Amino acid sequence: MEFEVRGRTFIIILIILILVLIARLWQLQIIEGRGYGKLSKDNAARIIRIIAPRGLIYDREKRLLVGNRAVFSVYILQNSLKEAKVEDVVSKLSSMVGVSREKIFDLLDAGKSHPSEPILVRDDLSLSTVSILEEEKSNLPGVAVTYRPVRTYPYGRLAAHLLGYVGETTKDELEKLEGYKLGDLIGKEGVEKTYDKYLRGIDGGQQIEVDVYGQPTRIAGSSDPIQGKNVILTIDLELQKVVDDSLEGKEGAVVVLDPRNGEILALSSKPNFDPSIFAGPMDRYEWLRMDSAGHPFMNRALSVYPPGSTFKVVTLSSILQENKFSLSELINCTGEFVLGNRMAKCWREGGHGRLNILEGLVWSCDVVFYTLGLAAGPALMSKYSDEYGLGSKTGVDLPGEMDGFVPTESWKQKTFKIPWVKGDSINMAIGQGFLQVTPIQMANVYATIATGERYRPFIVKACIDRDGKAVFSTKPEKIGVSPLSKENQEILKRTLREVVRRGTGVAARVAGLPAAGKTGTAENPEEPHAWFMCYAPYTTPEVVSVSFVAHGEHGDRVTAYIARDVLTWYKENKFKGEIVEEDEFPEQYIVHGAYKEKYIPR
Repeated sequence: MEFEVRGRTFIIILIILILVLIARLWQLQIIEGRGYGKLSKDNAARIIRIIAPRGLIYDREKRLLVGNRAVFSVYILQNSLKEAKVEDVVSKLSSMVGVSREKIFDLLDAGKSHPSEPILVRDDLSLSTVSILEEEKSNLPGVAVTYRPVRTYPYGRLAAHLLGYVGETTKDELEKLEGYKLGDLIGKEGVEKTYDKYLRGIDGGQQIEVDVYGQPTRIAGSSDPIQGKNVILTIDLELQKVVDDSLEGKEGAVVVLDPRNGEILALSSKPNFDPSIFAGPMDRYEWLRMDSAGHPFMNRALSVYPPGSTFKVVTLSSILQENKFSLSELINCTGEFVLGNRMAKCWREGGHGRLNILEGLVWSCDVVFYTLGLAAGPALMSKYSDEYGLGSKTGVDLPGEMDGFVPTESWKQKTFKIPWVKGDSINMAIGQGFLQVTPIQMANVYATIATGERYRPFIVKACIDRDGKAVFSTKPEKIGVSPLSKENQEILKRTLREVVRRGTGVAARVAGLPAAGKTGTAENPEEPHAWFMCYAPYTTPEVVSVSFVAHGEHGDRVTAYIARDVLTWYKENKFKGEIVEEDEFPEQYIVHGAYKEKYIPR
């Protein structure tokens, strides 16, 4: 009896053990089989990604601006690097590829969180280095050589801020962005950043089998990478060369756009940088050293500065539209303007004499605009600034655009705990004080004056696939209209024409292409900044040019000459219309003061 009980107990225990074993086998093979199969496969093979070439970038005429070239790269396969041989492998690899031991160990530490990902040690290897690595392959377990594409820039520094550059994903980017892995290339600035999702392709890869010692034995399989989409820009390469050359040796920016649709025809910022330097690894100290020398990575076309006298068109707009002054009313400029116990001066010593408000703009008379600033007040000047799009981003498809700033009475009271005073109004009227704008915003202001409409500026015209089919094309987007009536719009346009025809902007005159525009000199703690805005042809505007030179002193000098270069190129290469010189400025609007002779740039 006792024997039978023990026998049954044994059978029950045996059945339970068998059931547990079956359940465990079910769990391992059915439920977790896929995962263990992958681990087993990973132990026998390593995946080396083949980075996909990025899409190409062309100008509006489909001339190549950014291309690709293939370079050899050396990787460490983390799972194949034997602990006992790490020191030897790192030492040998360091001497062969010219990367310090410390740097390689830093890379290994950084890659521990992604143990299945190969670590890029160095790319752009010479053929001789690749040959040495292949010869020493047996002594370098866990080391593999492949190739990767890097960007090429046929025109060097040309349009560097506009095009941008690429680099490997950082830790912060990996945490913030989805779909990126360690070692991925990503656009860092310019078009490369804004349109990264189109430009980046689909990576391919090689499956490399390894032996028990972790050494590669053969390529078990591969998939070809798929190149990214190509991008066609709105800029013209030849015009871009003109504006880049015009800023050489200067600190500033030039924006040229089509006021009829918002297309950016050229955009330059100096000093700039050579984007090809990012084709290889760069440490933090090298980056800091480069960025400290004149801030070459700062896109000045999207950065803020005081606008100086170029803002006077906004002040005058508020006066015209709100009927604050009649065109026959005269203001006497003696060269000085007394406000309480303060004296503000006009830029012309001795003054301009008696002028009406339009001639005040033609000669950029500060005393006239001090008077207009008091008449308009901060509320009207802020209102019309907003109407022209100042104080907010234009929405251009480039990263890093700043808002600019338009001050108000309430802002000053809240910020400084003191009220707005008349001195603030006269400063704002001439584009000084708290006011801050970007060159691209001012391009939009003058585009609005030129056509009566304002469009969102854009730099990418279309994106196409490998077969040349459009993935998308950018449609012009109207974002505002002129705050002026048609009559006042025409008065302002004709006044700006006189600025170039006989006023402070004569240096920008181009025979056969009548332009309208405005000079600007913006005071700052160092030498004044120089501005010049214009559009042409005056009768049927096709192009707007804004040039800014930091510490350039006067807008009637260097910036007006930059505008002249832009207009000369446009006339000779793009303008197809019939040139018709317009009639003289209506005599009833002209009230000459002491300064009625032809303007000569100072």
